[in-house]
Amino acid sequence: MKFMNLPKEFRDRKKSKNIILPISFITKTTRENNSCNGPKEIIKASKEIEYYDCDLNLEAYEKGIYQEELLEIKDKDFKTISHKILDRTNKVYDSNKFLITLGSDHSTTIPIIESISKKEKDFGIIVFDAHSDLREPWGNDTWWHACTSRFISKDRNCLLVGVRSMDYYEKEYLDNSKNIDLILAKDLLSSKNSFDLLECDEFSKKLKKLPKKIYISIDVDVFDPSIIRSTDTPEPNGLNWTQINNLLEKIFKEKEVIAVDLTEFSPKGKDSFLESYFLAKLVYRLIGYKNK
Repeated sequence: MKFMNLPKEFRDRKKSKNIILPISFITKTTRENNSCNGPKEIIKASKEIEYYDCDLNLEAYEKGIYQEELLEIKDKDFKTISHKILDRTNKVYDSNKFLITLGSDHSTTIPIIESISKKEKDFGIIVFDAHSDLREPWGNDTWWHACTSRFISKDRNCLLVGVRSMDYYEKEYLDNSKNIDLILAKDLLSSKNSFDLLECDEFSKKLKKLPKKIYISIDVDVFDPSIIRSTDTPEPNGLNWTQINNLLEKIFKEKEVIAVDLTEFSPKGKDSFLESYFLAKLVYRLIGYKNK
């Protein structure tokens, strides 16, 4: 099964302008999770997507969508996992193509950023997440997914969007950081029209502060649990499809998005099909924004 089951001529490695890299692994997280199966389920559901996107008025698949073979990692030590993701991303990332990584837990992002940093000198990072992920690593049982934004923002300007949960020590770290900006979910939802987030002045101002090139990381728990239930760290009062897409559309219009990852989808069997399809549609929409 390949993404959307496209005809062969639209999934040629050399001709395709878009690359999908699925990555599966299991690490220590705050709860037992099933995010290792997220990429497979999203790809499986993608066969139901219509080629024509009526909202964008285009058929984005015509630019080609090549899917790399699944990188399935059996190791459970994150340093080993990270090295394997780094090695694969080094081989896959091409500045002339648009890379979308379907990851497992949010720690997937850390080695990808490390790899891309070798080829792209100046880029900012936008993280859509219910959590700030600014914890400091500790011990052998480090919950790396809770440290993601802390790691990737060390040498990069980073904007966290949709946050509605953090530890007090993360707040202190945030207040003392020169690289990180934050937009809480409540600030987005309290705008005059919560469905028209293009009018969010705070988001516009902080977006302008970032470099021209942007990497986007989407932890699916940024969505409200009424939309995405299959994630292991849900938080109430999240964003919906229209709100997220309005923000993404603005980013793609004003910046050059070089790559995206989608993480933390933890499907629970057949009951998760609707969410799998929802996220597959999001992946195709991202490709549409890039190729519009």
